[in-house]
Amino acid sequence: MQTDRSHRFAALALGTTAIFDVTGAVIYRVLRSGLPPPPPPDAAGGPFQQATRELQDAHHEAITRARAKDGVTLPA
Repeated sequence: MQTDRSHRFAALALGTTAIFDVTGAVIYRVLRSGLPPPPPPDAAGGPFQQATRELQDAHHEAITRARAKDGVTLPA
C-alpha cells in the first residue's frame, strides 16, 4: 500500500510528464501500476461529457444559423 508521501511523489512525477513528453511516457509506464483504477462511468456521463455535448450542440446550431439561403456557409 502506498503512503500519502508516495502519492504526492506520483502526482509530482505525473505533473512533470505533462511538460516533458519523452520522460513522461517512461514515468507514466513505470507508475501506471500504482495508480488507482478509474471510477466507473455515470449513466448520464460526468460533467465533462455533459459540457462536451453542450459545446457540440452549440457548434452545430451556430453552423446551421450561419448558412445562407443558397447553402453556402458564411465566413466567421
